[in-house]
Amino acid sequence: MNNIKILIGDTIKKELRSKTLLWLFILNIFLIIFVSGGINYITDIVADFGVPMELKNKSIHIINFFVSFWSGIMAIIFGGNCVRSDEDEGVIGQILSLPISRKEYLIGRALGALIISLSFYLVLNLCSLIFVMISGDDFPFLLTFPLGLAANFASIFALIILSMFISLYSGKLLGFLTTILIYAFLTLAESIFYHKSISEFVTEMGLFKFLSLGMYAIFPHISTLGNIGSKYSVGSNYEGFNYLFEFLHYSVSLGLLLFLLNFCFSKKEI
Repeated sequence: MNNIKILIGDTIKKELRSKTLLWLFILNIFLIIFVSGGINYITDIVADFGVPMELKNKSIHIINFFVSFWSGIMAIIFGGNCVRSDEDEGVIGQILSLPISRKEYLIGRALGALIISLSFYLVLNLCSLIFVMISGDDFPFLLTFPLGLAANFASIFALIILSMFISLYSGKLLGFLTTILIYAFLTLAESIFYHKSISEFVTEMGLFKFLSLGMYAIFPHISTLGNIGSKYSVGSNYEGFNYLFEFLHYSVSLGLLLFLLNFCFSKKEI
């Protein structure tokens, strides 16, 4: 347990030293300011022409979408970087030469990346609250926010594990692009099969739908969990969500992904 704590702290310190987190945070703050200011600017222009358009009280929903989107991107970056950077710098062998098992190494790096990503998510939400209140809009901070945080936690953690797995076999840039591509395909697959009955899954089955169904069945529903987290964070409902099914599917699919990550890393020559 002490080894895992040390690795978690080292992962966080390593990302802070690289300044990547700082620059990404600054970029996102400017993005939130731009979105918030842009919504108010467009609303004022349209109002001058007498066209009814009420966007001011919707700005938090739009900003929340950007926060969730960028939190996912950060999870991919930090998940892929936490192991790959050690290998690129030639220090992974030194770390594993210490009384640290490979499983402890993966757990420590994954939890460190998760803490960074969740902290990033929470800080951006706090900044969103400040900017929205300054602009005079309502911030629907409700009791559903912890549910949204839990859903985002699950989505971010699955993205980190997926990115770590891909980074075992590719460089940083290629790993990032590959994870983004898989994430995009998973999002498409989830949009096709979510809210459909099992009988509808196999109707008009073609090659693309077959591949999409395979992705939907095997991988965690990352995009769906992210959407649920975004809606619950601002007090909206997510219709038709089957908690029991999603919990069981997430547990099994994430467990499979963790098993593959640990198995492949245990076979990897360092």
